[in-house]
Amino acid sequence: MRYNLIDYPRSVNRETYQLYSEKLYSSIKNFSEVVTIYSIGHVSNPGISDIDLLILVKDNTSLLKNFRAEMSAEEKYLFLHQPYACSVSDFKQTEMFTFLHNYNLVHGTEMRTGNQLAETDREILKKQTALEYLLKMYIQLYVQKKYRTIRVRDLLLHGKALIYDLEFLNIKNGKLYDLILEIIDWRNNWFKSTPSSIEIINWVENLFIELHSAFTTNSLFKEMFFPEQKTYQLSKNIRLKAGSQQFQVTQQGLILPFFHLVKSKKAVKLQNRFCSFQFDIPTSKSEMPTIIEERFRIERQIRENGNKYLPFFLSMTSSLNLR
Repeated sequence: MRYNLIDYPRSVNRETYQLYSEKLYSSIKNFSEVVTIYSIGHVSNPGISDIDLLILVKDNTSLLKNFRAEMSAEEKYLFLHQPYACSVSDFKQTEMFTFLHNYNLVHGTEMRTGNQLAETDREILKKQTALEYLLKMYIQLYVQKKYRTIRVRDLLLHGKALIYDLEFLNIKNGKLYDLILEIIDWRNNWFKSTPSSIEIINWVENLFIELHSAFTTNSLFKEMFFPEQKTYQLSKNIRLKAGSQQFQVTQQGLILPFFHLVKSKKAVKLQNRFCSFQFDIPTSKSEMPTIIEERFRIERQIRENGNKYLPFFLSMTSSLNLR
């Protein structure tokens, strides 16, 4: 079946990443509210990799600057989303609950404590984190399949991250594992040997089959916890109903008749206005572990403070960002 493949990566050299990173650091440093700036990760595949930043601000202090709104199109290509931001106190609470790695201090005071959770709690959190990310990936693939539109760079960015989730779930072989190794190889060699459209489409189809099977037949994926058994609004056109009897997806609205002819992200945003989805997710009936309850509590606090003090930034919360 026909797909649109949009948002192909384009070649960008490392010097350009460095140039625009330094430009943004210089701008952020001018604000007295800012205590610390971290870059997260590294540019492993120029032209595909994006730049993630975390800004720490003084407690109970607002930072109302929308840095990304003033960026050029080329800068926005490297900074795919707003920086993350939170207060120093919130960061110290959430540090142990996230599995972000490769923090690089680029400005200000080092705020990492190095504190570690007990190993049992870490394993519980790893499993929860992995299942949330896999569910998010499934949701993205489901919508892209319905729209018959594949966002290629987005696929390369998020596909690579799945290797960490499989490690967290102790999955070290099988079809799903092989598919992730394949996309990592694509990333590493993209500008030397770009896979064909058919190869990309087949990969998406196969990954979707594996994830769909995991969520519908593998009891492991029923062990995800949610703050409450209710319906969450993940985005303007995507809802998630936690605590359903069975896994199912319902669609409302229509796919625009001309949609398959348009190759742009703007067209996807337009289509989202006419079509919505609800994902019904069965959940575990076992008692929620204390460490998961605590993470949900802290994330709720971080979201509330973010909405109040940092409205133009992303919160350091789970990939599903349950509200």
